[in-house]
Amino acid sequence: MPTSSLMEERNAEATAELLKELNLGPGKAKLLDEDEDEDELEDDLVSEGAEGKLNSEVVLADEDASKMSPSDANDHEGLSTAITVDSTDVGQPTALHEGAQEGGDGHDTEDLDGIRNKEVASSYDLITGLIAAGDWPEKSYNVKRCTGLEVRQALLLWCRDAIYIIDGFEQTEGEGLEGKIKRLEKSNTTYYINLRQDGSVSMDVTNDNVEDGQARSYQPVEDRVLGEMGKSKKDKAGDDEIGEEEITYQHRSQRVPFSDLYSVFRRRYQLQHIALEFYDVHKKGTLIAFSNNAEREEVLTKVLSSNLPNSIFSSSLLVGSTSINYKKFMNSLRQKITNQWVQGRITNFDFIMHLNSFAGRTYNDLTQYPVFPWVLSNYDSDEIDLDDPTVYRDLSKPMGGQGAQRAVQFQERYEALESNYLNDDEPPPFHYGTHYSCAAYVLYYLMRLEPFSRLALSLQGGRFDVADRLFHDVGASWKSASTENLQDVRELIPEFFYLPEFLENSNNFDFGTTQSGKVVHHATLPKWAKGDPRRFVRINRQALESEHVSKHLHKWADLIFGYKQRGQEAVKALNTFVHVTYEGTVDLDQIEDPIQRDSIIAQIQNFGQTPSRLVRKPFPGRNIVSMSALAALTPPFCVVGAQHRVYVRATVLDTCRVGMVCQTDSSVGDLCLVKGQLVGVGKQCALILPTKKYFRYGGPNNGASVHVAVTSGRFREVDRVLSIHDGMHRSAINVAKPSLNGLWLVTGCVDSTVRVWRYDGKNVHLQATLCGHEGGMVTCIDVSTTFGTIVSGDADGNILVWDIRTLTFVRKLRNTSALEAGEDLGSSAISVSINHKNGNILTLVGSMLSIFDINGIKLASFAPGYDFASKNRPSLAISTNCPEWMEDGVVAVTGHVNGDVRLWGLEYEEKALIMCHQLPDKVHSCPITALRVSGDLQDTLLVGDKSGKMSMCKTLQPEAF
Repeated sequence: MPTSSLMEERNAEATAELLKELNLGPGKAKLLDEDEDEDELEDDLVSEGAEGKLNSEVVLADEDASKMSPSDANDHEGLSTAITVDSTDVGQPTALHEGAQEGGDGHDTEDLDGIRNKEVASSYDLITGLIAAGDWPEKSYNVKRCTGLEVRQALLLWCRDAIYIIDGFEQTEGEGLEGKIKRLEKSNTTYYINLRQDGSVSMDVTNDNVEDGQARSYQPVEDRVLGEMGKSKKDKAGDDEIGEEEITYQHRSQRVPFSDLYSVFRRRYQLQHIALEFYDVHKKGTLIAFSNNAEREEVLTKVLSSNLPNSIFSSSLLVGSTSINYKKFMNSLRQKITNQWVQGRITNFDFIMHLNSFAGRTYNDLTQYPVFPWVLSNYDSDEIDLDDPTVYRDLSKPMGGQGAQRAVQFQERYEALESNYLNDDEPPPFHYGTHYSCAAYVLYYLMRLEPFSRLALSLQGGRFDVADRLFHDVGASWKSASTENLQDVRELIPEFFYLPEFLENSNNFDFGTTQSGKVVHHATLPKWAKGDPRRFVRINRQALESEHVSKHLHKWADLIFGYKQRGQEAVKALNTFVHVTYEGTVDLDQIEDPIQRDSIIAQIQNFGQTPSRLVRKPFPGRNIVSMSALAALTPPFCVVGAQHRVYVRATVLDTCRVGMVCQTDSSVGDLCLVKGQLVGVGKQCALILPTKKYFRYGGPNNGASVHVAVTSGRFREVDRVLSIHDGMHRSAINVAKPSLNGLWLVTGCVDSTVRVWRYDGKNVHLQATLCGHEGGMVTCIDVSTTFGTIVSGDADGNILVWDIRTLTFVRKLRNTSALEAGEDLGSSAISVSINHKNGNILTLVGSMLSIFDINGIKLASFAPGYDFASKNRPSLAISTNCPEWMEDGVVAVTGHVNGDVRLWGLEYEEKALIMCHQLPDKVHSCPITALRVSGDLQDTLLVGDKSGKMSMCKTLQPEAF
């Protein structure tokens, strides 16, 4: 990243003299007229099209991806993780090369031995090995792949059915297919890292209460891997430990087929409208910047004119239309999202994430990271009452206006600058010389978590900043931003509301000691958090979703995304920043001097970038008085308006009749609701929910077949065979699980292998064979495309977690409390289930019910005892989608061999699963074999048993609802 010699301090405040010295006055670039619509800055090159029906599900910037711990890669425990792609025993062709590339894993330059000595090729010879069979580029573009602060030169290849982004190459001397492809040089980076010895320091330790030298001790850093930093090397002279690494272009080839493209957004890069961000069906985002706006719009137009069956645009075309009016589509979608929030149908967190996305903010660019508000103002009390309005920050004012005395000082500064503002060569007046969001602030919060630790090192020249300037105390950071520091008006980032890991120094970095003698280790939390990062994040999220914040959140949105962002309304609201942070004030294309251009880019990246203004009128307030508005904030199976009470009872009874052919008993294997009607299938069947079909497996053909589950205008016969897929495994398939979107199928075999398939509605295409169960028959599987996770269990009680994006092993879940409970560790894994809201994993091994977070940490368990005698032990368990901040909700449902159905809550403080409800009516009298939580509000439970009986159970609803 370009740096300026005028900014030795990264967080230094901007001054009028500094801006003048850098030639950043408004006379040097185009200024945006206050009355000009920002949308007009983007040339609307997309043809006019019909808006059609809008899909309200918009990418929330990969919240799930940020939740993976940096220690995940070390959690293998010697497990065999061989992964192969084998199509020799499959009844239809599969693309070996395509399967390896869709996960996004890189190809090292070692794969290019035959051509690595070629510096320049006249065609695509250098990259043909990175392109799947059947694909061929129709046009190529030089782009930059942006990840955090790292920018890599790349090629975007446009093919008939997909686009490719290939790092480490550029095209020269010509356009389109006429240019030459050149392989780029490597870049080197050196880091200086100290690591603490495990257990050498605890939270809030200072030099006053540790032995001499202990707080500053560190262990050798060799064999410690920091993201892509590689292994460290010792300095032979015995000085600081030095980690050196060559960050190379590995020529990663990422293929994004149009069938997998979920959404595409216009984005800014360095305040220029030249970037696009692509999201696939896994919600994995890729941000690329083009050379100019024309190329960006050309690619966007071509993408929107392509067949995108699984995208948010898929239902927006009317018959006869050839493309989509992107601007109208996004405006309509934004209005729809706003209306949903006003009506209480989405949470405050989701609403803010949507606003960030519409305004150009993304996780892939630290200079435009999603911005969230400080919500609470009380960080000193032993306890906190979220019903007390005095514990909240004033959301109608920016951070610079939180204290009266401080606000006066900022106002006086603005007036002083305004009195000196004489002509266009002078910078316009502003209240704040710093911003509420920039890359340095993001890394300030996330420095303990990889890969942000490495990025923080890069930003600071290879070392962490001095201890006093590091993030070490949540309460102190609030005081600095709200009252104490005139150069600090920063807001928060999304991680404060869902990711407790960023507060823990799990990598044991040695951040040093402050001048007051405090060792910087884990972040110091408010007293009411009781030293628990998870409790802090949970309470912070509860505060964000509180009634008080819901009443006033629109006022904060006006400041950040709305009419108080710019112009006279911003001046009145004490909400103006340095003019170079605003959209439309800098045109880099008009600056020919490379030194001046680099200086301007440095200021854009260091001062921060203000989000695009979305509306010119006030955001509407949220409706918080109706019962429907409370429904979205009601935990699963809790009564609307009485969220502490769980009450569920059976309302519909039916018998399973579908998929029973050749079945030895009448067990229900899966079930769902179709237009309010119960639909169940047999025990060796798995429903494909979007298409109302089902897979049938377990036959002698070692494969599966697809059948009709519900009649329609096209298929009028239930159980009709639509396709047969032989030889999917070398032995019989024991379990199969389709993804909720119907695009993936994961199968488990009696020979201990797990296979991952793509299902296109006609054929299944093998993606990978996952080996790790070491001879144990695979007994249960679940898959979440939201978190890109597969969980599988076997007959020996092993639970393994896999990454569906890269098709690699992640970890083995350790059920250590089974020993304490006297449970036989050899018990079979009966069921696994993933919470699609937070990634938690529920397991039932023998009679042990446990719940783990996405990083494999056990949150709670229920130890078997007299209550789980053989006559009423659990036969099945599923997870609900209860978020962790909803403490009163049901997190798990168990069915038992005697027909009981029980609902479980999670006691976070006690780390225990607590039974909070048992279905009062004894509808089922034999083992429960199928369970599913249904409904957008998680208020409907579907139950099936061994006799074929099915029931639909509903949460008690108030009559007014």
